[in-house]
Amino acid sequence: MIKRHPTYWFNDGDTILHQKVLSDHDDNDIFYRIHHSRFSWPESPKFLPGSSSQLVSELGSYISDNDLNTFRTMGGNDSDEELLDGLNGCKYVVLDHEQAIDANDLVVLLDHFYGKNVLSPESDLTTRIVPILRITSLDQLNIPTLHEEAKKSFVRSFPNNAQELANFQGECAEEALAVAIQYDIREPQKPLLYYLATQTHLELHDADSQDSRTSISTLSHTISTHMISLFTPLLFTPPPTSHMECTDALAEHWMPLVIAPAIEDSAMGKPLQTLERMKDVNWSECGLCEECVRIKREEWTEEQDRVWEIMDTWILEADAKE
Repeated sequence: MIKRHPTYWFNDGDTILHQKVLSDHDDNDIFYRIHHSRFSWPESPKFLPGSSSQLVSELGSYISDNDLNTFRTMGGNDSDEELLDGLNGCKYVVLDHEQAIDANDLVVLLDHFYGKNVLSPESDLTTRIVPILRITSLDQLNIPTLHEEAKKSFVRSFPNNAQELANFQGECAEEALAVAIQYDIREPQKPLLYYLATQTHLELHDADSQDSRTSISTLSHTISTHMISLFTPLLFTPPPTSHMECTDALAEHWMPLVIAPAIEDSAMGKPLQTLERMKDVNWSECGLCEECVRIKREEWTEEQDRVWEIMDTWILEADAKE
């Protein structure tokens, strides 16, 4: 029988979308009955009448008697004649399974156009933003305006300065970096590479290909090496202050409050996080005057910004070697 989508089958819909699933059985295919008028985007999605795409066949044609007979064959003895008769006058569009449009991505797109879960800066990265980014791309349905909106939402999901990055927890950093590289989204690549470079156990199991995994791993390793080389001297050398008494107090507490926690956390390769922890220490209680505390925190913030800026050079150098 026809496998109607449980949500996106509207009896008054004017377009039948037939999503072929890679299987030996036609009864795994999914059918949607949707409204062309809901898609008020400036560019019509390619699976709708009036466009063209390598992803679809029989685009924009009305359901024919041959199509209805095909449905009857698929349904066997369970064919619903009343249902089939109601399809007369509908446009019929077939999505080819060879192009691998994910069924979940398609539902997320329909959710957006039907206003059930519209893409916004607050949308979830993995369940909303990335699916729309993927299905609206040039190699899938090619909806440029929505694709650009998804890109902006993707970019806003990640830090854009050193201080934000110091507190960033990238639960999906590996997958996100693979997506950023695939769709040439430059802005998030630096924070994501930094985050991955600071991870002790890096497993790039969800990258799109072995080449992608190798590239990301190489970049992360290169940046990690640079960060350790840059930051280790600063970490193990108590800095001077404007007053001798403050310099002595800082040196006295440097080992237990800075070096020891950094060694325990393997933080020689985590400059932004370590500098942020250094700023959070209550140095006044350690005997430093307020002026020296203010100056040191400003210097450590500047050091964070320096790491953020120099990463551009490291990434360019690593790219040039590939």
